[in-house]
Amino acid sequence: MFMNDTGNNKNAKNDDLEVESTLTKQTTGSMVSYGMADLLWQLFTGIYGGLFFLFWEVVVKLDIWIITLAYTIFAIWNIVNDPFFGYLADRPRKFWSRLGKRYPWFVIGGIPTMLFLAAIFSPPNLDPVDAAWIYFAWILISTCLYELFYTITNLNHVALYPDKFRLDSDRRKSGFWRMFLGILGTAIGFIVPPLLIDEKDASSFTSMAWIFVIINLVVFAASIPGHRESRYLKERYVKEQETKKSVSFFQALKIVVTHKNFMVVILVFLMDGIIGASLTASVQYVALYILDGEPGDSILILAPFILAVVVSLVPWYLISQKMKNNRKMFILGVLLNTVGLLPFMLVQNTLGFIIAALILGIGGGAFRMGSHPVLADAIDEAVVDSGKHIEGSFMGVYTFFIRFSLIAQGLIFAITHTLTQFDPLASSQSELAKFGIRMHTALIPMILTLVALVVFILVHDLKAEKTRIIKERLKELNL
Repeated sequence: MFMNDTGNNKNAKNDDLEVESTLTKQTTGSMVSYGMADLLWQLFTGIYGGLFFLFWEVVVKLDIWIITLAYTIFAIWNIVNDPFFGYLADRPRKFWSRLGKRYPWFVIGGIPTMLFLAAIFSPPNLDPVDAAWIYFAWILISTCLYELFYTITNLNHVALYPDKFRLDSDRRKSGFWRMFLGILGTAIGFIVPPLLIDEKDASSFTSMAWIFVIINLVVFAASIPGHRESRYLKERYVKEQETKKSVSFFQALKIVVTHKNFMVVILVFLMDGIIGASLTASVQYVALYILDGEPGDSILILAPFILAVVVSLVPWYLISQKMKNNRKMFILGVLLNTVGLLPFMLVQNTLGFIIAALILGIGGGAFRMGSHPVLADAIDEAVVDSGKHIEGSFMGVYTFFIRFSLIAQGLIFAITHTLTQFDPLASSQSELAKFGIRMHTALIPMILTLVALVVFILVHDLKAEKTRIIKERLKELNL
């Protein structure tokens, strides 16, 4: 009897190892394909985040408060859009066993996102004063449709991550490829579009946007294989449909927002999103009005930043693997990424901005290496507590809050430009207006993010030992 029990235990252990391998072990090719979507998001960000305000305020010359009003209504749309589609993606579907849970949504949203992004930069040629409300409607409709399909594809991309990559080592390695490809997307998305535009010619923005539709299609096609779910995951989805009672939208929302570790991670991500949105939208203003150059001169700031991030990724990856503490790596990354903004308030010439960008890039590499694992850990905790795989609902709430970084950036721009008397009709700006540009480039986002980091340190308690216990519970609960 003793011998038989030993044999059964060995078989059980082998079965556990086989299941664990099925759940967690991914090829490098799969990781790269999955990460191509992060490259795509950065292309979107480079075009939308980097050029939207420049196009509508400086090129089209639409009043900044009309632009901000469209953003405010857009925020109300976000309240319904992001959490609802996260919940919708988690609702049991018959196609899960055949197509997967995340893959179909990811594919459905991709192409419309590209087309509506191009539409944002393709308005009719009208007088910005007489046709101000026509332009308002154009912005509102095109951005809301862009956001709708972006949400559908992006939240299912991110929601797949905790399921697809289970081990910490897998998450850090896949996180490395996501960051590397994301930075490559940043390089293309922020450097190439300004080279294709003329701030005196609105049609150049339209041509640029449609050229990138073709580029985006190629990248999207490369990302599709990495989002196909394994047979094991599909079978698990079907089993969950049969054994788990579905939850309502408000039940799912309650589960999400009552998990403090998840919400405090989102708080930091939101503030860092304000850094990203403000910096990417501001760099064109810096090139034009502080360095007295052209939009394409933004490459002098963006290229060193991207180079520093890329070069620092490997050392930060090795440090994170040696540290084996997602929380500490995240804190270090947020701190360096935030304090790295300070030089942008002080430098006066092109060389100074290059050095500032290098410093920020090193901190940016640390933050990017620590961000995905700490988010996945927070989701794991909530899955164990609730006993339900509702990652879509989590990513819906995640996307909802992160998209508010754009709203915040719009308000920061509008208020700062009004208070510092920025004049979009002038070829040069007063010293006060230039200081306002520096404020929305660095100072305001830096202060907000440092406050969020303090809150994170005080509230977040997912340390290494606790995350290990959570992973063991996931196995015990067959989740």
